[in-house]
Amino acid sequence: MLAALVLELEDVGGDLDDQSLQTQARQVLRHLTIGAGGDPVFDPPAAIAALYADPAGNEAFALLDEAGTFLLGSAGVRAPLSELLPDEDTRTSADADPHGLGDLGRPFRGHAAGRPVTGTGFRVQIDGRPLILQVGQGNDHPDVLADSLIEEFLENAAWWVIGSFTVLIGVTLWTIRSSLAPLRRLSARAARIGPTTSGVRLGRKAGGDGTGGGGMGGDDLPQEVRPLVAAIDGALDRLDGALEKQRAFIADAAHELRTPIAALRARMEATLPPDQAARLAPDFDRLSRLAGQLLRLAEVDTLGVAAEDRADLAAIARDVLAEMAPLAVQNHRSLALDGADRAITVRGKRELISRLLRNLVENALAHVPADGNVTVKVVPGSSLLSGSEDGPELIVDDDGPGVPPERRAQIFERFWRADRRRGDGAGLGLAIVQRIADAHGAGVSVEESPEGGARFRLRFPPVRDSGGYRGS
Repeated sequence: MLAALVLELEDVGGDLDDQSLQTQARQVLRHLTIGAGGDPVFDPPAAIAALYADPAGNEAFALLDEAGTFLLGSAGVRAPLSELLPDEDTRTSADADPHGLGDLGRPFRGHAAGRPVTGTGFRVQIDGRPLILQVGQGNDHPDVLADSLIEEFLENAAWWVIGSFTVLIGVTLWTIRSSLAPLRRLSARAARIGPTTSGVRLGRKAGGDGTGGGGMGGDDLPQEVRPLVAAIDGALDRLDGALEKQRAFIADAAHELRTPIAALRARMEATLPPDQAARLAPDFDRLSRLAGQLLRLAEVDTLGVAAEDRADLAAIARDVLAEMAPLAVQNHRSLALDGADRAITVRGKRELISRLLRNLVENALAHVPADGNVTVKVVPGSSLLSGSEDGPELIVDDDGPGVPPERRAQIFERFWRADRRRGDGAGLGLAIVQRIADAHGAGVSVEESPEGGARFRLRFPPVRDSGGYRGS
């Protein structure tokens, strides 16, 4: 931008110089005529004549024929102010120049009566005779002085000004960036606040006094935004309090429901005939399952995974499948385990990952047809030496109907069911899977299985211990 300004300044300076010489040429041309003998005559009023009567003055002119021969000049001028060059512009139309005269297109530095002048030439017609008019201005002329100052500035000072402006812009940008750095950190911290990190605060620890490391220190924040940050932290405290009350209510309700349901079922079995009791038993099973899932959901909503917690995915998979095998056999389904022959360590709690896998296997067994197959695969993470940071994976494949692509984003929502006419679930199993995965920093997704059904993939972050990535 600064370079463009310099170029514009050069252009403006040249334009102003051209306008000044054009004005001088018109002034002289107005008082030039061709005399009776065919010679040109300069007959100006006294005021203009005085400008050209002094050989040491600041304005001069010379009138030449088309061949460049001197015909007439101001006082002291006896020759052309500058020789005509063979490649000189030969424009003759006044329309060729924006100021109204057909100039020769090239300024010159010449001499008039022994003194240096700056000027240019114009092709003119005087009483029908084509001639060349050269006008010049001495170094003391105001327009020449201004032009000289511009040239000197461009030659000596312009690049220093550009450098100074460049440094100034750089310092300004650095200052702005440094001033906004706390706001960028604040924005990044706000982006991390979610259901699994509800204790995070912008300016302090949740429920703290501002001295802990849970947020940015007050001294790190601009004074202008501290009241806003404090107000946001207060709103987050109130939201956390409301969520905690909601979780406590769900947990209490689920816990309190389990005993009445069990007592009601016992009374039903004791008082009703066996055939009627058998017909009602599935309803009590669903009620018990719903109460249990609500209780587990309330528990996982308050869980936390410490940085030092470790669990063996292979051992978890072996134990869960051993536990689920009788259910699979009872329902004429097949369970298989692949890749659990060695320890694969992840950061996490064993009981929570076991619950997650149990829910996935139960979900798969519920959706495959009779004689269907469910396969659990444990995939180790990439080696540290390989340059990759892929963590271990837990995959559950089945050969059931699968999950349509348009429903894959919904199946992890709480209480969502593909077919609400089926009364064997409350739509909480996969929501619990999602919540446990979030707590472990793992990603859970559903895709099409190579066997034609659904594939649930749980990808854990890599675990870096002193010896590298574990389980690789």
